[in-house]
Amino acid sequence: MGTLRNIENLTERLAGNVKAVIDGREEMLSIIYDLRAQLMERDKEAVKIMQDMRSELETVRGDALRFEQERIRIEASLQCLNDRLTALVVDEK
Repeated sequence: MGTLRNIENLTERLAGNVKAVIDGREEMLSIIYDLRAQLMERDKEAVKIMQDMRSELETVRGDALRFEQERIRIEASLQCLNDRLTALVVDEK
């Protein structure tokens, strides 16, 4: 009878331990799913930030190109004006 009681006690303890392991596993799985969802959200945010950065970079490149073209145009106008002024000064001598 004592051996049977010992087996019952061991079985109850084992069942309790198994339940604790299962509960712990379920809790860990819940945490993993939450972390996975957070990671997916962060990935979406990172993709959007990268897209925004690419768009900004293209805008800046376009602005830089327009500024360079304007600089070249202004330099050409200044050179033309300088040439005309130089020609006027030479003609007056």
